[in-house]
Amino acid sequence: MKTLPKILVLLVLAAMPIAADDLPVVTLDEAIQSATENNISLQRAALLLNQTVRNQNNYVSTYLPNIGVTAKADTGVSFPTTLSPDTEFDGVGLTLSASASFNYTLNGSRITKGASRRLAKESASLGYETTYDSIEYAITSSYWALASCDIAIENAQAALESAETSYASTKEMYDRGMVDELTMANAELYLTDSRISLMQAQNDKEMALASFKAATGIIDDFQTEPLPETVELSLPSPEELFAEYGEGSVSIRSARNDLATKQNLEKAATLTQYMPVISADIGYVYNGGASTKTKEYSSNANSLSGSISVTVPLSSYIPGSSADASRKDAKDAVMDSSLALQNAQNELLDSIRSSVISINQQQASMSMLESSLATAERTYALAKESYDAGLITADDLAEKRTALLSAQNSMLSARVGHLLSCCSLANTLGIDLQELQEAYPLTEKETV
Repeated sequence: MKTLPKILVLLVLAAMPIAADDLPVVTLDEAIQSATENNISLQRAALLLNQTVRNQNNYVSTYLPNIGVTAKADTGVSFPTTLSPDTEFDGVGLTLSASASFNYTLNGSRITKGASRRLAKESASLGYETTYDSIEYAITSSYWALASCDIAIENAQAALESAETSYASTKEMYDRGMVDELTMANAELYLTDSRISLMQAQNDKEMALASFKAATGIIDDFQTEPLPETVELSLPSPEELFAEYGEGSVSIRSARNDLATKQNLEKAATLTQYMPVISADIGYVYNGGASTKTKEYSSNANSLSGSISVTVPLSSYIPGSSADASRKDAKDAVMDSSLALQNAQNELLDSIRSSVISINQQQASMSMLESSLATAERTYALAKESYDAGLITADDLAEKRTALLSAQNSMLSARVGHLLSCCSLANTLGIDLQELQEAYPLTEKETV
């Protein structure tokens, strides 16, 4: 699954810290690419995939018969058995010999080997895809967490500024005897809590950043893109989503590939038990030579031979034999994989159902949080007007500011959670987040 958010827009309060403005931006796609390039598990999955592709394409080892050729040349000088002044040497001789052999055996494993290679490649491909999707989702989650950390820090800084303003105003009024000691203590407590909240937000960012850098291999500091827009969805029933996307999901494809692999092994075991083994052999032998004495070339051996043998595995037909036991074990393995496929389908449907329920609940919660945020914004705006008119104290204004920041942080957490839930559902269905958002957007008519 490739996670490409629909529209990258800034949330209401998604202002980056000023100190980070000069840092280079690392996009989500760049972070995912860096993580995949540095992930050892994915590298191992890629090696296994390359190996299975190479093995699948190696048809020679599967179907080519055994062919052998041998050639030999000998030379030497022949001496007569008796020597005299009139004796002549027999001359230099040359002997050539060659042989060729051809052998082909047809059995159960050779028949099913091609399908076995293809299924092994598919299994490795699914393993690579599963590993990649896992890395992609983890990096996406971490990336969005970093983006939300920046917003949380910005909110905490705003809260601290409000607390400092409130403390300064309260301190001045306390020195003049206009407020009591309890009011002053509350202002000090508010200031201390704000400092702690900012420090906690910064610590959370540092920990998240360290983990993110370790996962992606990114060394230098950077800033993230703004969080993507939260697109609310109008999802069909889990059963409809399962019918539409279930067969394309990695989990179902993996289960079906495993079932096909077990069926192929059962076929090989059955053929091994019952099918006769057919072997064909062809051999050719040539031998000849010549000498300088006779000045003639002649062959003394030139033969072609061949044979075909059929071996019937009679012992394999006996119940309880090793071949019979292997066939029954392979049959049981097929039944087990069939049950595993049904279980994978049930688990996928349950996962889709949980995601749909979670997304619907989150959207209902966001609707209430939006109303709460609007109320907090209106309340703070009215309090600011009253403060400027001298009708309320800085402590009262700070209280409304705290409520506003709390509402903003709650909305931020809800939107990040909704984004991750939608991303998780898309990953489960085997599609992109963008594809999910475009397929099931919540229309304005439905929101009324």
